[in-house]
Amino acid sequence: MIIGCTGNFRKAEYYTILERVYAILVKSDIKFLISDDLKKNKDFQIPSSYSLVEFDVITKQADIILAIGGDGTILSTVRRLGKNQKPIMGVHIGGLGFLSECMESNLEKSIHWVLNDKYGISKRMILEARINLNGKEEIYWALNDVVVDHGPSARILKTEVHVSEHYLNTYEGDGLIFSTPTGSTAYSLSSGGPIIYPALDTITVTPICPHSLSARPIVLQPNENIDLRFLDPFDGMAVIIDGQIRIKLADQVCINISRADHSAQLVNLPSNGYFKTLRTKMGWSGNVR
Repeated sequence: MIIGCTGNFRKAEYYTILERVYAILVKSDIKFLISDDLKKNKDFQIPSSYSLVEFDVITKQADIILAIGGDGTILSTVRRLGKNQKPIMGVHIGGLGFLSECMESNLEKSIHWVLNDKYGISKRMILEARINLNGKEEIYWALNDVVVDHGPSARILKTEVHVSEHYLNTYEGDGLIFSTPTGSTAYSLSSGGPIIYPALDTITVTPICPHSLSARPIVLQPNENIDLRFLDPFDGMAVIIDGQIRIKLADQVCINISRADHSAQLVNLPSNGYFKTLRTKMGWSGNVR
């Protein structure tokens, strides 16, 4: 087995966990490839025993990739893998996190489950956003969500939405969130959207601060093609991919959102489960009063 590793090298905890992972895998005689993103931290003295490679090498050779960081690290790792998806096990650093199966406290146990093939793979739907601006098309992939945002402007953004060539609505407000089931517990949830079980394949459209009380979230089939147009000239609007990539837009832009042809692969460990994660992260007490 070959295990690759990437992570948030800006956090001090990353180096502590990386050292522990390395020590565990060396004892098990496992080939361990570490992303050379580590070199970007000029203050860190890289041990000579570490095998640093370009991320593309990890993409081609690794059987499983460890992503040390928060949910954002997993999101960015999925995008970097592109269509060459590999199983990803998140090792959590930080506060709230829905995607990581492993924490520093159960690190050794989690790794041994992986080494002993006692894990599952959860396939997660990915969104594809095609942005056509001035005749040039750009493609972006999102595991969580694609957000159309009004930016710094205080004006209401009007967005005309068509679903598979059928007119849905013209939304007026601060923007729209198009989320996968994985992303249903992210920005969409805080904007009033539903929690969607991640094994389902759906696209949820959630208005952000709509200018109408009747504008509610709607859950669509995964095979729908969603087209967006903007009715009025508007300065400052943007598309945000997974909360990490921001693309400024002109008002004449056309945007298409659909299901991507590939899926993310997240590692599931025996001690965890989606409902347990929900109860823990959402702080559910179980008492109905």
